[in-house]
Amino acid sequence: MAANTTSTSITGTPSRGFFEPLQYERCINRYEFGNELLGHLSTMFEERSHLEHTYVNALRSWSRKWHGELTKLSEYPSNKKVWDQIVSTGEQMADIHQTIASNLHDNIQPKLKQWRKDNYEKSIINYKKSKEFEKEFEQVQKPWNKLLESIHEAKQNYYKLAKLLKQADEQKLSMPAETPAETQKQLVDNYIQLKLNTDTARTKYQQLLRDIAPGAEPRQRYEANMIETFQRTQAFEKKRLDFLKEIFTEYIKTLQQQAVFNKMLDDYVRVLQTHNTQVDLDAWYNNHGPGSQSHYPVFEEFQDTV
Repeated sequence: MAANTTSTSITGTPSRGFFEPLQYERCINRYEFGNELLGHLSTMFEERSHLEHTYVNALRSWSRKWHGELTKLSEYPSNKKVWDQIVSTGEQMADIHQTIASNLHDNIQPKLKQWRKDNYEKSIINYKKSKEFEKEFEQVQKPWNKLLESIHEAKQNYYKLAKLLKQADEQKLSMPAETPAETQKQLVDNYIQLKLNTDTARTKYQQLLRDIAPGAEPRQRYEANMIETFQRTQAFEKKRLDFLKEIFTEYIKTLQQQAVFNKMLDDYVRVLQTHNTQVDLDAWYNNHGPGSQSHYPVFEEFQDTV
C-alpha cells in the first residue's frame, strides 16, 4: 500500500478529499483497523472475565474462612445469626460475579472470535477483503490518474514555453540597432514560433482541465464509480458497527440479571441509547468519503519568478 496517503484516525478530519489520488486508502485502512479494534475489545472482555474469576475465588475463600471462624465463636444466637448472614452475602456476590465471568467467557468472547475469523480472512500477509477493495479502487482511479498526469504534463509544458517566450520577447526588444538583419529576423521568427507554441500549449492545458470540471462527463463517471466502491466499504463498516452494538447489548444481559447493578445498568443503557450507526457512518462519509472536500486542478496562469 502506498505510503503517501493522508494519515488520520477513523474519526479524524483529513486534509485531502476522498476523490484525490490514493485517498481511498483510508477506507482500506479503516477496514483493517476494524480488526485491531475488535482485538482490543476481546482483550478488554478477557481481562474483565479474569478479574471477575479472581474476585469470585476471593469472595468464596473469604466466606469459607468466616463461616468456619463463626462456628468457633461464642455469641448471642440472634447476633451470631445476623453476623453469619453477612458472611453469606459474600457467597451470593460470588454467584453474581460468576455469572458475569461466565457470560463474558462463554458467550461474548466466542462470538467476537468467530466474527473476526469470518470477516477478516487472510491470504498470506493481507486480508482478502482489503485486497478486493484496493483492487476495485485502483481500477477506478487508473484512467483518472492518467488524465491528471496529462494535465500536469500540459501545465509543465505550458509553463516551460511561456518562460521561453518571455525570454525571446526580452531578446527581441533589447536587440542593439546594429544587429544584423538576418539575426533580427531569426529572433523575430523564434518569438513568433514560440508564441504559437505557447498559445497551443495553453489551449491544450485548458482543454484538459475541462474534463475534470464540475459536470464534465469524465469527472461524473469517475466520481460515480468511486462512490459505488466506497459504498461497499461503507456497507462492511455498518456490518461491523451493528455487530458491536449486538455485543454491547449482549453485555446488558449480564447486568440485567443482577438487581444490585441497577444503577450501573441504567447508566449503561442510557449511553447505549445514544449509539447510532447511521450518524457515525454519515460523519465518516462527510469527513473521509464522497462528502469530503476534494481539490481538483484549476488553471494557473504562468508566473515568472526569475
